[in-house]
Amino acid sequence: MDSKIEFNRTDILAQLNNRGSLSEKILAIHDAARNCCEFIHRISVAIYDPKLDLLKTLVHSTDDGNPLAGYQARLADIPSLHRIFLSGKPRVVHDLAAFADREQAHTRRIVEHGFRSSYTIPMYSNEQLTGFIFFNSRLPNVLNEAILTHLDMMARLISLLIGMELNLVTTMHGALKTAASFSSYRDPETGAHLDRMSHFSRLIASEIARDRGLNDEFAEAILWAAPMHDIGKIAIPDHILLKPGKLTRDEFELMKTHTTKGREIIDTMLLNFNLGNASLAPVMTNIAEFHHENFDGSGYPRGLKAEAIPIEARIIATADVFDALTSRRCYKPAWDNASAFAEIAALSGWKLDRRCVEILLDNGPAIAEIQARFRDEAEMEQDMGQCRPGFKGTHGAMLKV
Repeated sequence: MDSKIEFNRTDILAQLNNRGSLSEKILAIHDAARNCCEFIHRISVAIYDPKLDLLKTLVHSTDDGNPLAGYQARLADIPSLHRIFLSGKPRVVHDLAAFADREQAHTRRIVEHGFRSSYTIPMYSNEQLTGFIFFNSRLPNVLNEAILTHLDMMARLISLLIGMELNLVTTMHGALKTAASFSSYRDPETGAHLDRMSHFSRLIASEIARDRGLNDEFAEAILWAAPMHDIGKIAIPDHILLKPGKLTRDEFELMKTHTTKGREIIDTMLLNFNLGNASLAPVMTNIAEFHHENFDGSGYPRGLKAEAIPIEARIIATADVFDALTSRRCYKPAWDNASAFAEIAALSGWKLDRRCVEILLDNGPAIAEIQARFRDEAEMEQDMGQCRPGFKGTHGAMLKV
């Protein structure tokens, strides 16, 4: 064998080719970077939600706990990061001790955790801010030009990884809208409904993540996957989907198949778009198939009970029922939040997961804020004398299926 040719070298970033979470991939990048950047002790990513002007922690590689677990704040309320956004340029802080007395909670937590220097890089997609990448060291004055050059390259790789995940979300949501537009399916629910229930779901998921020691990526995955929950209704005929009265037994049996059909549709899309290795894939399929399972085992399609129901499906079920109650439709008025909270409490333990319900009931102000931000298009249409068809269902006379 030619001694000038080698075949046994290890690719230190080979893990990026495998199926895995963003958190696992960030850890792999951090491990690979230690050879050139040994003074970098933390890499973290915060993602930006422009609809709410909200910056939310997503993934990190801190080796002794996450100082910003579950942290979120409005970008407008973080002057230092807002300046980076406006300039579009990275920021180097050689000694964070100078910021120890700042009012921003995230800065205090980072300093209290022992970090002394910081490099912050904004992420963009199509010239729109998508978030920030943070590199931190426990040593001051170590971010020289050579180190920063390496960090710039790492940031580009991290940005591409985040972009791939966001592109998956965009692709799947776009495919859903395209499929709906070319089928007979006309969803009586609005885009505002999907936004509300997705953000309600993330609110619940954030607390569940803290309960279970899960990372922030879990809550964001729930937000991204939530709009896919009813994709199976594309396969349900209009005369059933849009029937204004009570469904017959046979019609209801066909309606119930939207859960298994939803999983099949998502699996097909993942295969056709070559996205089967995406970490978000099992979350989407579980939500589509199991969001009508009841906590006591009386739901469908499999009659799963309690912890056998994937937690992501239990979260979506709670958020979806609550928004169905509080949304106005042609066939029913919107319930006020107090009445809807009482109904949700009554459904706790047999239909809905107790902990998911408890979190929802404990977050009234945040719920109201989401509702104010995402007003239902149907309400505005009805205000103008228009009305979309709707259907009742099996959540009760006032709820959709």
